[in-house]
Order: sequence, then structure tokens, then C-alpha cells
Amino acid sequence: MDRPLPWLLATAVLTAGETASRPLPGAHDPVEAPPAPGAAVPHPAPHPFRLSVADAGIAGATLHARIRFFWDDLQIAVIEHTSDMDFKLAPTQQVDAAIERYINHMLVIRAGDDVLPGKVTARGIDEADVIDEVMWWYRVEYPVDESMDRLHVRNRLLFNMFEDQQNIIHLKTRRGRERAYRFHWGNDHVTIRLN
Repeated sequence: MDRPLPWLLATAVLTAGETASRPLPGAHDPVEAPPAPGAAVPHPAPHPFRLSVADAGIAGATLHARIRFFWDDLQIAVIEHTSDMDFKLAPTQQVDAAIERYINHMLVIRAGDDVLPGKVTARGIDEADVIDEVMWWYRVEYPVDESMDRLHVRNRLLFNMFEDQQNIIHLKTRRGRERAYRFHWGNDHVTIRLN
């Protein structure tokens, strides 16, 4: 499968003579230019794996999830998804709306034949000592009929950029049971029990 690589995006962002670096989140584009012919290949990013983690639970008629992403991976995936080369993560309602559209496209939750619309209700940043390990999180809420006991989930978050992406959902059910679900290229969907 041909999928864009982060350094391919960099060729569209950088002009001749510019170099990319790892800036603070939202300060610049986090993509790096490919190494010049004969140049040393840079070391891998401090997070050599691709992972998102959602901590979810159900309360009454609401399924809530706090989804964490490595900031640079999320930014690159949204740039690719929207074709907006100027997109930068920022704590604004406009960025929240773009993230909400991205999440609703890539994380599809169905109750029977109905797709549940997710709504971003909060966001935050989990700081780290190494810039590449900074994570942005979004709280997303979904309306769920209280009589519903199963949902079908297709989780392809960041799959539009990374073939090795894995997504994990930790779910606390209505009865307090804890379940974990892992999503990857070979298995991107599951039916979850809410009770």
C-alpha cells in the first residue's frame, strides 16, 4: 500500500535551504526533511512506536473517552487527512473542531446501524522531558441509549499515516468491569460490551 511518509509531507512544507527541527508543540511543523544523499541518517524518534491510548467509560447515556496521542504524530495525521499544510495543534476551538472531525472519521462507533457522533469536550497536554514524548489528549463524548448493551467500534486513528500504528481502548463498563481492546492494521474493529 502506498501511503504518504512524514518526510514526503516535509518536502511540501520546506523550501530550498530550510531545515526542520523538533519545535515545541504548535510552534512549527514537526516534520523533518529527508537526509541529503550521503548524509548520516538521523536516529529514530524517542518514541519508536506509534500508539494512541483511550481511557473510556460509560455513565448514564454518555460514553466518554480521553484519547492521548503523541503530538507530532497527531499533527502529521491531521495535515494528511485535511490537506491543510498550515495546520498546527493549538488550544483553540478551530483546532478542536478539526480534531473532532478527524476523530469522528477515523474512530467510528456504531449502535446498530447508527453512527454515534463524538463531541470534543476538553483537551490538554501531558508534558514530557523529551519533546517527542509530549502527548495531547482530547476528551470525546458520545450519546448512548441506556438500553444499548453493545457497540461496534472501528478504530483507525493515525492509520492514515503509520502502518505500525496501534490503538488501545481501556473501557470501564457500566458494572465496573475493566476491558482492554487493541486495534492495528490486521484488526481495526471490535464489538464491545457495555455491561
